[in-house]
Amino acid sequence: ISEEDENGQLMVSIRRIQYREAWDQVVAKQETDEAFDAECVSVNRGGAIFLVEGLRAFLPGSHLTGRLPDEDLIGQTLPLKFLEVNQEENKLVVSNRRAVVEAQMADLSRGDVIDGLVKALKPYGAFVEVGGMSGLLHISQISMDRIVDLEKVLQPGQKIKCMIIDHDKVNGRIALSTKTLELEPGDMIRDPERVYDNADETARIYLEKQEAERKKREASAKDIVLGLGDALDELGSNESSSDASDNLDSLLS
Repeated sequence: ISEEDENGQLMVSIRRIQYREAWDQVVAKQETDEAFDAECVSVNRGGAIFLVEGLRAFLPGSHLTGRLPDEDLIGQTLPLKFLEVNQEENKLVVSNRRAVVEAQMADLSRGDVIDGLVKALKPYGAFVEVGGMSGLLHISQISMDRIVDLEKVLQPGQKIKCMIIDHDKVNGRIALSTKTLELEPGDMIRDPERVYDNADETARIYLEKQEAERKKREASAKDIVLGLGDALDELGSNESSSDASDNLDSLLS
């Protein structure tokens, strides 16, 4: 925007107005924290550049789900969420992984039986890909029997069935188990196909047992609370009787 000329007219920059409006829209998107679609316009060593409301946003390679930021990505539209919005520094950072993981996590619950693909083995367990996300199958959750050599039980590239036993939807972390799907202790070591074939039925039985145990614990806790209440009532009654007796003795003396 320029100063007034001799005719009292102002020169207005359309581009500057559009730039300001674009940032207003970006800030509004960030506040709702909803996923949005954007097109990739270029890639570089560290990641890719997407256009968001006409502004350039950087997508780190580590936040791209299921692929590398190569030339084939240019022109494609992906779901994104913001990682950082800083208008003062003209900085926009977005994540495809966050958008994908949160959408998938919304449909997952503890106790669900899902298909997975073993991606890597570690001394403490296996990383399993489930729906584009990485879940941990800890070695203690693979079988009710002790596992001496993990590589004899699981291999990278192997398809498995497992149960979700815990999840952190904010950070996209999933804890998995196959021992909860064993009909008998050690089935995952001796005959894993038996585990997978009966996974849904075994999971149903396991969850029913967990629910019955939960109700039993709640009933026991309720009995303790009720018993404590009766004991307190009895104590109060005894104290009242004692006080009345003391008052009567003082009057007669």
